[in-house]
Amino acid sequence: MTYSHRNMRVENNCLFLDDSDSGSVVLQHNARPGMRPYIHPLRAPNGKTCLTEDSPWHHPWQHGITTGFHGVNGCDFWYDPGQRAGVPIGRIEPGTPMIIGDNAPSWSIEALWRHADSTLLLVETQTWSLERADNLLRLDLDWRMQAIPHVRFEQQPYGGLFLRMPHRKEQGGSVLNSNGMRGSDCEQQAAAWVDVSMPIEGSKEVGGITIYDHPDNTGHPARWRVDNQLGINPAPCIPGPIELAPGESMDYRYRLILRTGLLNMDQIQEQFEDPAWLSSSS
Repeated sequence: MTYSHRNMRVENNCLFLDDSDSGSVVLQHNARPGMRPYIHPLRAPNGKTCLTEDSPWHHPWQHGITTGFHGVNGCDFWYDPGQRAGVPIGRIEPGTPMIIGDNAPSWSIEALWRHADSTLLLVETQTWSLERADNLLRLDLDWRMQAIPHVRFEQQPYGGLFLRMPHRKEQGGSVLNSNGMRGSDCEQQAAAWVDVSMPIEGSKEVGGITIYDHPDNTGHPARWRVDNQLGINPAPCIPGPIELAPGESMDYRYRLILRTGLLNMDQIQEQFEDPAWLSSSS
């Protein structure tokens, strides 16, 4: 089916995108008090196969599609509160999701990032849109982090937008980047995109998601975290620390392509070269 704003609703500080054909929630963007905003579940174009995982045993602080950083003015915004003794954990306070426009599904969420001492450091704005293209779903993100005081993000091997799919070691999975590198060879490497695919437990389908780094993003092509459970992350802080003056922002644009089945490298690259997306700017 084709989704529109009429398929969206906001309840209990969560945004829902419903598939009336399958009777399922295609996408749930959680913004409950005390938790960072995150997307889970997120289903493939068939409206059934769930492509995200929330709080797996190996990384319980990871929630489907989310954002976070280590070392922001000496405070951590990667772990959830209470998960690391002795580490000052910041607090992310999301607002209520807002539906935008009256055509294709589009919405925004604003969140306040507070230091462990309650000082407001950053205002985060996520603006999302979703459209169907044949047997694919395109999920676009405009992401802004605006500093209130001077903010320093430490150099780290990961941080930023993160994707956790439901990987099971015994079922396998694969990672491919825009340079033709595979698996663990993609770790910390620069690439325009990274694709991850895997069999989905409880389904006969292979699910896949590609994350694309927009060419206008600072530092493009991004360098990527690829962990042992096939979590992927275009990480702005891999090359070095980032400094923001008061009122300054860093802005990134990403596209996620969701599917069941496998795409070859040419098919993945074709989605990256969508003129409408390449010509857009935050």
